[in-house]
Amino acid sequence: MSTFKAAQHKALIELRNKGVAHAERTIRLAKCEIKALYVKQIVDTKDLAEFIIKPLIEWNKNEELSASKAVSEIIQAYDVKTDDDMGKIVDYILDGMVVLLLSADDAYIVANIKKVEHRSIPKPEITYTLRGPRDCFTENLDVNLSLIRYRMKDPNLRVDLMTAGKRSKTSVAVIYIEDIANPKIVREIKKRIDALSVDILWGTGELEQMLQNSPADLFTQFGTTERSDWACEALVEGKVLIMVDGGGIAIFLPHTFSETMIACDDRYDNKFFGLFSRIIRYLSLLLTLCSSSFYIAMVSFRADILPANFIITIAQMRQSVLFPAIVDVLIIEFLIELMRESMIRVPTKIGPAIGIVGAIVIGQAAIAAGIFSPLLLIIAATSLMASFAIPNYFGSHPFRILKFYLIFATGILGFYGMILALTTIMISLVSANSFGVPYMAPIAPFNLYDFVRSLFFSRAHSKKRMQYQKTIDDTRSDPPTLEEKAKEKNIQLREEE
Repeated sequence: MSTFKAAQHKALIELRNKGVAHAERTIRLAKCEIKALYVKQIVDTKDLAEFIIKPLIEWNKNEELSASKAVSEIIQAYDVKTDDDMGKIVDYILDGMVVLLLSADDAYIVANIKKVEHRSIPKPEITYTLRGPRDCFTENLDVNLSLIRYRMKDPNLRVDLMTAGKRSKTSVAVIYIEDIANPKIVREIKKRIDALSVDILWGTGELEQMLQNSPADLFTQFGTTERSDWACEALVEGKVLIMVDGGGIAIFLPHTFSETMIACDDRYDNKFFGLFSRIIRYLSLLLTLCSSSFYIAMVSFRADILPANFIITIAQMRQSVLFPAIVDVLIIEFLIELMRESMIRVPTKIGPAIGIVGAIVIGQAAIAAGIFSPLLLIIAATSLMASFAIPNYFGSHPFRILKFYLIFATGILGFYGMILALTTIMISLVSANSFGVPYMAPIAPFNLYDFVRSLFFSRAHSKKRMQYQKTIDDTRSDPPTLEEKAKEKNIQLREEE
C-alpha cells in the first residue's frame, strides 16, 4: 500500500496542530490511498458522497492514480481543480472546499461543493417601490451575483473577487462593465481594498468607512442599494458595484448629492412626475434641515419679520412656556430622534402603534406642562415627516446631525448664525468628492446637459450618460442609421397598404 509523502504528512500535521475542526475520510484503492479533508458544516455531504467518493471507489483499478487523471476522468463535481501548494490547504478547507490528498501524486485536488444556508430572496425593506421589481440581495454572495447575472447578459460585465480580513477571509466582489466604467476608478478601488489591514470584515457598511477619502468625511462617497435592479442600473450608468459576502446591502460609486434624491420609481414613472417628486424631496430636505433653526431665529431674534397678528398669536402660545426657544427645540428634537431610534429597535408588529400613541401622549402632555408650544410641535412633526421623503435612508443621516449644528448656531447668533452654518455646509458639500468626481456635480462644476438630465430623466431622450463620471462609453443608445430609418419607413408603408 502506498503511503503519503513527507510534504503531505507535514500539511496534515499542520492542519491538526492549528486546531481546525475538520473531518477526514480515507479511501483506499489498489495502488493509491486518498484522504478527503473538509469541514462538514459548510460542505454538501450528499454531493461529496455522490460525485467524489462513489466514482473513486467504483474506479478502483490496479494502477496508481494522479490528481490530473482523477479530475479529468473520475470526479464528477462541477467545480474542481488541482494545486500543488501545500500552504493553501488550510485556507481551502476553511473556505468550504474539499481537499483530496493522493499518496501517488505531489499535487492535490480541490473540489468546490460548498453548501451555505441562506434565506430566500426577500422583498425590499429600505427602498420600497410601487412599479419596479421586488427582488433584493441576501447575505450570500453567490445568490447576489446570480441576481446580477440574471439581468445583465453583457459579456463585458466583470466580477473581480478579492479577499479582505486576515481572520474572516471575507470575499469582496468588485463588479463593473469593462467598456463603460472609468478604469482609473476601478484601479483605485482595488488598490484601497488591497491595502486594507483588518482582522474581520462583515459587510459593506464597514468597508464603506474604510474606503472613504478621509475618516472625517461626514457625507458618504458611496451609494447604497438592496435591490438588484437598481444595482444593475448603477452598472449601466458606469458605476462600480461592491458586494461583500455576508452583507445584504451593495454599495456603488462614484456617488453624488443629486443621486441621493433619486428614488427607484423615478426610472419607471413619467419624467414630469419625476421632476415634481424631486422638487418635493429637495423642499423636504430643506424643511428637515432648517425648520427648527428658523423657528428659533424667528421667535428669539427677529419676530418683526412676521405679520403683527401672527406675532401676537405666537406670543400668546408662548406665555405658559417655561424655557427659551432653543431649549424647547432641543428637547423636542431629542424626543423625535429618540422615537425614531426606538421605532427601529422594537418589533415590526407593535412599532407603529407605539410610535403613534407615544407621540400623541408625549406631545399633549408636554404642551399641557408648558414645555413647548403647539406651533413648535407642528413644525417638529412636519420636519420629521419631511425627513422620510428623502429616498436614500443612509444618505439622510448627515442632515440629521447638521440639523443640530444649525440649531446651536442659530441659537447663538440668530439669522446670522443660521446663514453662516448653511454657508459652511455648502462649502463642505462643494469641496467633497467621490473618487475624483465632485460631490455636487452637475451643479458645481455646472454642466447643463447633466443638470437637465438629473431633473428630467427619460432613457428615450437621454442618449448620453452623465458626463461628470468620465466613462469610456458615454452613449446609452446610438441614434438609428439611415438604413434603419428607411427600413422602418418601408415597414410602415406596407402596414398602411
